[in-house]
Amino acid sequence: MLPTAVLLVLAASVVATDNNTCDGPCGLRFRQSPQGGMRIIGGRPAALGSWPWMVSLQAFSYVDSRRYHRCGGTLLSSHWVLTAAHCFRNKRKVADWRLIFGAKEIVWGNNKPVKPPLQERSAERIIIHEKYSPGSEENDIALIKITPPVPCGPFIGPGCLPQFRAGPPRVPQMCWVTGWGYLKENAARTSPILQEARVNLIDLDLCNSTQWYNGRVHSTNVCAGYPEGKIDTCQGDSGGPLLCRDNTGGAYVVVGVTSWGVGCARAKRPGVYTSTWAYLNWIASKIGSSALYMVQPGTPPPPTSQAPPARPASAQVSGHPPWYFQQLPRPPPFKQPQPQPPAVYRPPRPPSLPPPPRPQPPTKPPQALSFAKRLQQLIEVLKEKTFLNEKGYSEMEITDLPELPASS
Repeated sequence: MLPTAVLLVLAASVVATDNNTCDGPCGLRFRQSPQGGMRIIGGRPAALGSWPWMVSLQAFSYVDSRRYHRCGGTLLSSHWVLTAAHCFRNKRKVADWRLIFGAKEIVWGNNKPVKPPLQERSAERIIIHEKYSPGSEENDIALIKITPPVPCGPFIGPGCLPQFRAGPPRVPQMCWVTGWGYLKENAARTSPILQEARVNLIDLDLCNSTQWYNGRVHSTNVCAGYPEGKIDTCQGDSGGPLLCRDNTGGAYVVVGVTSWGVGCARAKRPGVYTSTWAYLNWIASKIGSSALYMVQPGTPPPPTSQAPPARPASAQVSGHPPWYFQQLPRPPPFKQPQPQPPAVYRPPRPPSLPPPPRPQPPTKPPQALSFAKRLQQLIEVLKEKTFLNEKGYSEMEITDLPELPASS
């Protein structure tokens, strides 16, 4: 039996492990205190822990061995971060990147390890969308696998993704953007303090109109900002989230990934974001369906290996997405077999016999020869035998004779 002290240590370690997992609710702000849910008006520094899924993607410079903030990202689980594909246009090696979690303030050109509660991780794998187009910024979405897995806590937690049945973000709607990007268009460096701002979702038809982006926005994009500009994302905010609050549970859902724009905060040039709803299947194919379930608010747990209980005939099929439950096809209606007439026994046909041989015409019995005829035949046989014996003999005698000398 283990000592009491050892049992207490084991119990404490189990509790700590449970508290550090990222399997809890997603999209919750101010995980460290329930009363901290105050809102800061857009364009101002964010409070510590207000956006616990924010990640700073920092590129490592081999010139001075320092890290510099390049892009933002969203923590989905202990293993995965969602960001933009164009962040890796010039740096695709996993060794070039460091990921900082739980930060409000970051240091430009840092060469020292972070201090708790911040966490620093490396990239194990970078997955860029297979059809990403740098020219048009179509399919501008990517995933990073973290190594080792990051623990969640008071200042680190997962963000949410929309449900399959949610559809594209509805317009009009007030949402949020966050990041460490430039505070003005031609700034020298990114902001050291995490910023937050409120933005309005803009109709795609208006965003694509002639006076705006003139058809450059794709159907898988979301536009957000203001017609007059003034509040917008900028360089360094790429890969960060566009967040809208879920009306049901109050969680904040990442409906877009910061992608591109013309300038920063210009009139009729709002920020363009990659719609996460349009890429849910792609995300699930990379991180797994179970991991995607965990970051979709209100989504039931994934089906187990056991067969679901039978539904009554009057039950209505719920609004679950098609990949959650598939109703088994109904068996065909039972038909009473028709009586069949009794089978008639038919004996097998005997094998065909070969046709009988044709009868041969009867041969005439030999006629008896007369005495004179038989005597004549006997005489001819005796003569032929005598001739044959004389011929053989004569040849033998001639063969045995010596040669005669030639006469002179």
